[in-house]
Amino acid sequence: MLRRHRTTHAYMWKVLAIFLPAMLIAALAIRQHGPTEKTAVQVEKPAPEAEAPAATAEE
Repeated sequence: MLRRHRTTHAYMWKVLAIFLPAMLIAALAIRQHGPTEKTAVQVEKPAPEAEAPAATAEE
């Protein structure tokens, strides 16, 4: 049993050594926003209450 456990463990590490970097490369390849992408364009102005500073309790 011990030898079978050792060979299975070694096999799984080899699978992970191939699978995990492949997943990382795929995630970087399909990401939506990269450093070379244009910045987002704002469709409309923010609401007026978002532009004004918040009122304090003293006012």
